[in-house]
Amino acid sequence: MNTKILTTLEFDEIKNRLDSFLVTAKGKEKLAQLLPSGDAQRVSILLGQTDDALLIDRRRGGLPIRATNDLTEIFKRIKLKAVLASSELADLNASLQSSQAVIDFFQTIKDEIWFDNLQQILFLVNRLTDFSQLSQRLDQTIDDQGKMLDTASKKLAHIRKNTQLTETNIRELLLKMTKGNDAKYLSENVITTRDGVLVLPVKAENKKHFGGVVHDQSQSGLTLYIEPEAAVSLNDHLHDLEIDERREINAILIDISQSLFPLYEQLKLNNELIGELDLIQAKARLANTMDAIKPQINSEKEIDLQAARHPLLPSDAVANDIKLGHDFISLIITGPNTGGKTVLMKTLGLLQLMAQSGIFITADKNSSIYVFDNIFADIGDEQSLEQSLSTFSSHMMNIKEIIADSDTDSLVLLDELGAGTDPSEGAALAMAIVENLSERKILNLTTTHYPELKVFADQKPFAVNASMEFDLKTLRPTYRLLIGIPGQSNAITIARRLGVDKRVLERAEAYVDPKDQELNNLIQGLVFQRQDLDQQQEDLQRRLADVNSEKENLDRQSSELEQSKAKLLLDAKNEANHIVASTRSESKKLLDQIRSERLKAGQGSGKNEQELNRIVNQFDKLRQNDSLEKNKVLQKAKRAKQFRIGEDVMVTSYHQPGRITDKVSNHEWQIQMGILKMTVHENDLEKLPESQVEKIAKSKPAMHNTRVVKTASRNVSGHIDLRGERYEQAMMDLDHYIDQAMLNNIDTIEIIHGKGTGALREGVTQMLRSDRRIKHYEFANANGAGDGATIVELN
Repeated sequence: MNTKILTTLEFDEIKNRLDSFLVTAKGKEKLAQLLPSGDAQRVSILLGQTDDALLIDRRRGGLPIRATNDLTEIFKRIKLKAVLASSELADLNASLQSSQAVIDFFQTIKDEIWFDNLQQILFLVNRLTDFSQLSQRLDQTIDDQGKMLDTASKKLAHIRKNTQLTETNIRELLLKMTKGNDAKYLSENVITTRDGVLVLPVKAENKKHFGGVVHDQSQSGLTLYIEPEAAVSLNDHLHDLEIDERREINAILIDISQSLFPLYEQLKLNNELIGELDLIQAKARLANTMDAIKPQINSEKEIDLQAARHPLLPSDAVANDIKLGHDFISLIITGPNTGGKTVLMKTLGLLQLMAQSGIFITADKNSSIYVFDNIFADIGDEQSLEQSLSTFSSHMMNIKEIIADSDTDSLVLLDELGAGTDPSEGAALAMAIVENLSERKILNLTTTHYPELKVFADQKPFAVNASMEFDLKTLRPTYRLLIGIPGQSNAITIARRLGVDKRVLERAEAYVDPKDQELNNLIQGLVFQRQDLDQQQEDLQRRLADVNSEKENLDRQSSELEQSKAKLLLDAKNEANHIVASTRSESKKLLDQIRSERLKAGQGSGKNEQELNRIVNQFDKLRQNDSLEKNKVLQKAKRAKQFRIGEDVMVTSYHQPGRITDKVSNHEWQIQMGILKMTVHENDLEKLPESQVEKIAKSKPAMHNTRVVKTASRNVSGHIDLRGERYEQAMMDLDHYIDQAMLNNIDTIEIIHGKGTGALREGVTQMLRSDRRIKHYEFANANGAGDGATIVELN
């Protein structure tokens, strides 16, 4: 990538904005070296790293990277096996603490549902070496400012303790001399320091009273600063302790430095990786502030930027769709100055440089770029921040180099091509340059004033006209790009609206070539037509939004009305069933009394017993079907919350799809989300749309064909007769019957299994004992079927 383009398109300003988010010296060094990549795979990795960092920043506030100084000289000294100073160890430890914090951070988030999405950044983090033990030792040895701590070694702690004790003894000794009888021999009753030694200010005539060593005297010579003889031995001992301390500190530094020599490569790599992570995080935070997106990368050599805006302009700047490469190789933008042509060109070029550097771009999602080997530009008008090209000759020199150096994987941006010379020759030269680039399949965007290029773009299959919209009513540019419509000359129109003399304007119009005037009129008609279509589209979109909103309101009201109606009907059926159940209970009591009286009278049960059971069953037929199976509205609402094992659902709190693997309780389910299993309340679950379920099914291995049979709900009686059935079939029929009874809200059932050998009765009992649907069960009344039937109360 040529570096000249970075200055032309102000890429350094983007880097300056990134710099404000960096906290490490190595990160700033990486930023200084940042260049767009021409390798599509590398660009994909860079954008993926930024995407990962953005996810971390939004979920956890970013990586715990700490501020660190430049370690370049420190690593040079380690490589040379030199002893590091304590301040250098402090700087090195700050880097180790930062890398360790990052390692620990990723350990804490490894169980998060979104952790598996961090692919690119994990590759860097996994290369970090764990230096926790080394960092702990440095923590015990030095503080953040590089001061050696007492905990560096036991010997150092002992020396410093003795030093402190000796200093205390010396100070107490001198303090006594400032009081009592010795005080009168002093100029002042204070303790001071000379040459790092505690001394007393003694009157010159009293020199011999204290003895010792004279360290200084006042300017008048009347005061001598004396180290009393009584303190000399203590100070000598203190001096020896200071020597011992320096020796011990030096020994500690040597020992730690020697332990670092074998770790040179890993230590340096850690620092490099932290710097790289710092820069990646800066890119993510810049993306947040600019509301930028990750562009897609295509291999078809196309540019499709949707609602692209210049990243250095305010966020409310006009956004434009910029397309190049799909239907045309050359985009030729014509029109007057100050219309936004140059800004649009710089927007395209700068967004490409950003994307190819792993920086998100200011455009709408689904924008797509192609990774170019090189980007060239010749931009040098009054709108350029740096006018390095100001004459026709210098422009031509630059364009000459562009033509020579560009190839099929280059992007070329040419502003005001052919300007600065005779219009006819300039136009001819511009057309020749565009044609040369296009024939070589080099994507190019060109701006020009020349009307000849409008006809050229219209006639050439590889080119298309475009212009920047100009509002003739306000005499201001709208900065909107109009692809397919050439720019029109508005000079005479603007002059007329500004009040220029009518006779001058009429003469000017007479000089205009009639063909040019016809072309301008045609273009003006196209512009008005485009504006009308845009206005109609806006009106239609607004009306469609209003219709959709009204439809949603009507659907909601209709749904609420249907549910209210269904609820009233269900309440009425429940009330009727309550009456039937109460009547049935009373009738059973009465029938039991009749049976009892008949048994006492010696009458058999036979046909009369069957008649009595038929009478009881008549009450079952009076029961209203309040099952949700036959209530479509409420059934639909219930289905939204009915889940089953193996079903794909959406966990709303995480906005992640998962699959139900088990039922934990009445309202809680175990959900498999990737490698993670978790218990989720059913209120946090939503059924996936069929389209999404099919999409998930296609992405998973094919399962064996499973036949699922749904049995429609129907009215069932209050008893089931299993007599005469084979054991296995009887158990299946009983299980199915209990389901149907519960669906029909039958609270109590009777299972007639007979006495026989007792095998069927025992099987029924075992099944009821372990079935969660069963609330209570017991054999029938001895006056009735006895142990030949079982009365069951359902949950």
